Amino acid sequence: MSWTAVVKHEIKEVGLVSLYFFVCFGVILTLKKLFLADYQIAFYALSATLIGALVAGKVVVILEKTSVGTRFDVSQALGVGVAYKTLLYSLAAFAVLFIEHLFHTYRASGGLGAAIEHIWTHRDRDELLAKLICLALAFVGYHFYAALDRRLGEGTLRRMVWSRK
Repeated sequence: MSWTAVVKHEIKEVGLVSLYFFVCFGVILTLKKLFLADYQIAFYALSATLIGALVAGKVVVILEKTSVGTRFDVSQALGVGVAYKTLLYSLAAFAVLFIEHLFHTYRASGGLGAAIEHIWTHRDRDELLAKLICLALAFVGYHFYAALDRRLGEGTLRRMVWSRK
């Protein structure tokens, strides 16, 4: 497979998923920017939105190809599969977010115990949980759409949404 074919395949497979997360994260971070503007705090969200969307898109595509990610797709009701995937992906996102906060706090404090205590006793915990709620909402939207699309036939839901009739 040539290099250009690999790039085209990745753009097709990961691009739309990343675009969805880019829009979701863009809305969330724009709201954050507007809330912080009341306190005259400058916040630039574009790079965080882009990187977060690309990472989330790639992780979702990879997990969709594993048995853990597709465990309840066929055997359970649509809502059960969506809830399972949302919970699974949210737990993974929590682990990544916690490790990210832990890394930055550890560098500042110098000790692992002190870093964990700082995260849970200061406002880092609130920020971490707010990010997790926003991610879970983005995941549930994606999984619900993807599950409906699979049940109706690949591409049917997209055509129903974007065509005139």
